Order: sequence, then structure tokens, then C-alpha cells
Amino acid sequence: MASNWLVLLALCAAVRAQTPTKDHGDDLLNPEITTEEELRVLVQQLVVRVERLERGPSPVAFSASLVSGPEWTHQGPFPSSTTLLFRKVTTNLGNAYDPSIGVFTAPLKGLYYVRFTGSVGSLGSMNAVLMKNDEYMFEVYDTRGTHGSASNGMALELQVGDRLYVTLWEGQSVFDQSRISTFSGFLLQHLQEPPPPPAAPPAGQIKVL
Repeated sequence: MASNWLVLLALCAAVRAQTPTKDHGDDLLNPEITTEEELRVLVQQLVVRVERLERGPSPVAFSASLVSGPEWTHQGPFPSSTTLLFRKVTTNLGNAYDPSIGVFTAPLKGLYYVRFTGSVGSLGSMNAVLMKNDEYMFEVYDTRGTHGSASNGMALELQVGDRLYVTLWEGQSVFDQSRISTFSGFLLQHLQEPPPPPAAPPAGQIKVL
């Protein structure tokens, strides 16, 4: 029985370190005052916290095609560079991709893998670029004629709020029938911010070991 009490006491201490109380002070760690019900609640809180740490963040992934219907659809050429809107969303875990504007917005800091595959439209030439905010990341280029296809991808470290989208350059064209020209990406690894360094003790309280 004593060993069980020590285990519960350790669990309570761990929970209390993250969940300070206003009314009881150190009474939650006092075996003469703490009730079994309070211990049960504290242990449940600790179990929930551990499970969250083991699971990590929720998955983030998206995949979308340029058009939603099976009809052979050509887009472009446009008079100026144009953001492609990938309308048919197959996967959108985390709801970070917005098909109405064709933009994926990173919900977490992390390492992501992103890929664009395009098929050449009626003009016979396709030149498109993946943009991160206003910066060029990689291009997909094909001049082999209508329905030729090219693909490219890259691992990118993204900050929260970074925006990814595909731009088709002016005078170019792209083709799709709901499964040929696609834009996809997913979170490989969540990168957490390092904890801040411990604060220096006030002057006069520095202990020399």
C-alpha cells in the first residue's frame, strides 16, 4: 500500500507542477488531506497529457487536382502570371489548403514535402513555379507538346503562416481532367521552438558550488 501511495504522490507532483491550484496550496500532496477522488482526477489529467505528447500534433496533408470534372480542360495562356486554383480536393487533413485561392498555409512550424505535377495544355508549353510567400522554390517546365507531363518536388522548412501556391507564367498553358495536374504536400516533422534559457538569479542570490 505504501508503494502505491508513493507512485500516486509522484504522479500528483508531476501534474501539479503544470497545473497550479489556487485554494489548496501544497495540500494536494498531503496524504492526510488529499482524497481518493482528487487523486483519481489528477492521475487522469496526467494520463491525458502523456497521451497528447505521445501522439504529437495532428497530421497535416493536402492533395488537390486542378479541375473537378472528367472533361478535358485547358487553362491558359493568360496575359500575366496567374495562381492556379486546384479545385478538386482529395485530402485536406488540418484544413490548411484553401481551394478558393489555391493556397496552402502552414499551420505548424515544421519540415514539409511539397510536389506539383502538371500536364501541358493546348499551347504546347507549360512553365509553372511553386511559390513560398513571394519567393520562387522550384519550377516545372515542359515543351514537348500538348499533354506532355512534368513533375517536381522539394522538402521545405516552413514557419507558421507561410503560404505555398503554384503560379503559371504568362503565355503558358496547363491541362487536367481531375487527376493529371495535381498539387500536394504533407508535414514530415513538427519542429518545436527550443525552450527559453533559465532566467539568471537576482544579484546577491547566486550560489557558488
